[in-house]
Amino acid sequence: MPSPGHKPGQPNPGHPGAALDWGRYLDALVDDHGSLAAVAERLAAGRGYRDDVESITRALRRLRGRGSAAGGTWGDRLLASFGLPRPVEDRLRFMGSYHARFVDLPVPLCTDLVQLWDRPPTSESHFGRRWLSLARATLALRALRFDAAAEHLTTAACAGDRDDDPAGAVELALAQAIVAGRVGPDTVDALLAPVPGWLARVDGSDGDCLRARYVGQLAHACNRAGDVGGGLALHAALPDLSTTAPFARSRRANGLAYGYHRQGDRAAALDWARAAATHAGDAGHVRLRAMALLMIVRVVGADDEGRAAHARATAIAQALDDDTLRVRCVAAARDLAGAGTASR
Repeated sequence: MPSPGHKPGQPNPGHPGAALDWGRYLDALVDDHGSLAAVAERLAAGRGYRDDVESITRALRRLRGRGSAAGGTWGDRLLASFGLPRPVEDRLRFMGSYHARFVDLPVPLCTDLVQLWDRPPTSESHFGRRWLSLARATLALRALRFDAAAEHLTTAACAGDRDDDPAGAVELALAQAIVAGRVGPDTVDALLAPVPGWLARVDGSDGDCLRARYVGQLAHACNRAGDVGGGLALHAALPDLSTTAPFARSRRANGLAYGYHRQGDRAAALDWARAAATHAGDAGHVRLRAMALLMIVRVVGADDEGRAAHARATAIAQALDDDTLRVRCVAAARDLAGAGTASR
């Protein structure tokens, strides 16, 4: 059944199995503007009629047949004038956002889907290049390929003005801070400094999730500096309402669990770790649930709940083919083994 508002028989440019090509792109513009001539008229007007409408229309007809080849001059002019269709922008944001459920798919499948979209005209727009690069950076981080992640983030940083896309700017800064934190922690503060200004322009679910991730990075710095109470306070100040995005609620709860655990309050830590797992699971955030389960392991150790939580987290890591989760599960297994030895 076609999506609401979409003409039957026409390819949906936002459908994951129908990645955009020049023909679909022009079809979407024609749907919006009424005819190919109307699209050409707008292009001509934007260029002060340096090219006549008939010539532009012929050029667009030729472009329609180029499939996913480079769009050349008129492809660039179309993208500069009209941008990408909104469904395509939404699809790219979904793939490039770390808090989206795209990361709950196995890494090889995510890689295939990004590759499907990483071609003209999508890859020739600044918006497309930014979010495709962010998606590739997240995949590289999940595979523990930090050098590759840094390269993709450099590409994203060069793709247009960040102030035009505050959510993309925050996504980029947070990912850059993760990479920089491994090789040059002194640069993290500078990368995160502009984030509050961008966050003020992002609302809704994306705003909740980006804000929780930002606070998580600030709290991580506090914890590394020995200020566990500061990290705890940062997480406690985040909203936790029924209308708050479940991803954000889970991240908040996990941060509180860690802080209380570090302070020796086992009961509070376990309550919040369980809440983190519940929020993640209820919303289908499988990868986030694995992280919450590993927090339960950290809090309870080698008892029945801890071993069961570790087994579930390990199964998720294997199902998602996610090296980052695998490494965390292996580290937790060593802790469990040590706790079991100490208890005997």
